[in-house]
Amino acid sequence: MSEKKKKVFPNKETTTPRRPVILKSDRETKEQPKEKEKEKPPTIILKTREQSAPKDDRPLSPKTIKTPTAEGDGPHPCKIAQNENKDKKQSEKVSPPLKQMTKPIKLVDENLDFNNAALEFLHDSSTNYLVVGIVGTQGAGKSMILNLITQSKHTQELCRQILRSHEMKDNYDGGNEMAAVENQLEALDLMENEKISNGFKFKMQDIQQIERGVHCTRGVDMYVTQDRVILLDCQPLCSPSLIEESNTNPITARSANVVTVDCLQITSFLMAVCHVLIAVQDWFTDYNFIRYIQAAEMLKPSLSASNTANQEPSESNLSSSSPHLLLLHNRCQLEDYTVDSVRCMQDLYRKAFQRSNLQLNSGMYMYSDTNKNGLNVDNVSKTYSVETCGTPINMFMLPELYDDFDNREIYRGHPPFEQLAKRLRWMILGVNRHQISNVPNLSERGWFHYCIKSWETIRKCTFFMEYERFLP
Repeated sequence: MSEKKKKVFPNKETTTPRRPVILKSDRETKEQPKEKEKEKPPTIILKTREQSAPKDDRPLSPKTIKTPTAEGDGPHPCKIAQNENKDKKQSEKVSPPLKQMTKPIKLVDENLDFNNAALEFLHDSSTNYLVVGIVGTQGAGKSMILNLITQSKHTQELCRQILRSHEMKDNYDGGNEMAAVENQLEALDLMENEKISNGFKFKMQDIQQIERGVHCTRGVDMYVTQDRVILLDCQPLCSPSLIEESNTNPITARSANVVTVDCLQITSFLMAVCHVLIAVQDWFTDYNFIRYIQAAEMLKPSLSASNTANQEPSESNLSSSSPHLLLLHNRCQLEDYTVDSVRCMQDLYRKAFQRSNLQLNSGMYMYSDTNKNGLNVDNVSKTYSVETCGTPINMFMLPELYDDFDNREIYRGHPPFEQLAKRLRWMILGVNRHQISNVPNLSERGWFHYCIKSWETIRKCTFFMEYERFLP
């Protein structure tokens, strides 16, 4: 019996501690999920708000906000907090105002080094911009054409300003040299004031520079209009004055070749970064000028920009677009506006650029092609048509200005100069703005970074060095 009692007591001792343990575990398992579900959401929300927003900017709960008393005549604190948050968001979105250009700035200086000072005049978010570059020989009128694009109003006063810009007063007195110097300085000051008041941004040649055969532009000048049109003016092609300035030693054949290669690099650079490239001539036609454009296109390396956060280009992707080429003839005479001459010009350019990637059918025509588009409704001349002059290409002609330009009784063979200048500006600003690089929405500052990489790639390209070896 004693053994049986001993067996019973250990069983009771083993069961008694287990019962409360089981009861406690059941209660805890039932109560724990409810407490966790209640505690988790508020702790997560409070932590994210405290970490993201500072104490001053943290929004107040409705319980802590005190209602205004009857004595206080101020607005509700909830509305004050909401207005402050709206003002902060609006101040973050509004970008600081940019500086407006009063005169062109150097994009590529005299030593052919890239200048980063123009970056402060460009937007970081604007993508609706147009880049227009121009190339031509010395004295062809590159700066004058860019000044026509900057002008929004084209009247007869514009023609007087162009004629006045080439004049230079010469008040020379042989007996008094000091008086002659003072008169010349006063004349220069008057001319500068007239140019500023006229609104011409690019400097044009005066009579002294024309007689001396000196160029005005060195490198590449950039000017940004209020309509976000970026204009690029470059140095003249194959200018003898550039050869004289490049070397202090006696001029040799290699010095001329160096200047030729520098001008080819600038032309290739403009082909890589511009939407529209204007090729200016003052007579029809210079075959060396056509070969020059073909050589610049041939030597241009493939450039692209990768889609990065900073929108900076890289050389990994090898694809680049070709600009719209506008063949512009300046100082045209009466016989240049005949139907036969227009047809001859277009046939020559069509054959010369038949293998080129440059876009010659962009809508910048002298007359409308009713079979393909109806953009050019107002014809420059009613005698021009597809039947008489053939399919139109990007070619335009500006007449030479004379002192009696306002005399309408004289037969000119073309509309007035101000009407043609207005049409030229309308065609250039309305051209299709294609994608320059493979970045889908390249901003103005992104375009500037692309220009830096393009100029560095062109300057280091071995194609131009090899081309210099084959020059005579």
